Amino acid sequence: MDPTKGRALVIDDETMVRSTLTDVLEACGYAADAAESGEAALARFAAGRYRVVLTDLLMPGMSGLEVVAGVRRVDPGVPVILLTGLGNTSATAAARGDGVLVLSKPPSLAKLRAALETACGQPTGT
Repeated sequence: MDPTKGRALVIDDETMVRSTLTDVLEACGYAADAAESGEAALARFAAGRYRVVLTDLLMPGMSGLEVVAGVRRVDPGVPVILLTGLGNTSATAAARGDGVLVLSKPPSLAKLRAALETACGQPTGT
């Protein structure tokens, strides 16, 4: 693997979702790290440099919106993609207002790639 696009951080409390997103990101040219909680993710984020963050909205403990706030405190310029099964809510509308891309779960491969291209300004390839 040649992670030419930088590092990505995936946060989701569901093991299968984390694994799938990590695999997709790696296939798109990112070196992907994963965390099972917002708290673990922010510790990783503070210790490393990431090109993009993908986080679930609803997780036990810290929510995806709290993850976004923590990421913004450390590096306001890092793009964040928020994944949610709730559809369009006031929480997702607020996240969009903070420059966060919101995708419904499970995102199609095409939508995920398009979101990565929009967030990072780089084609994701095939």
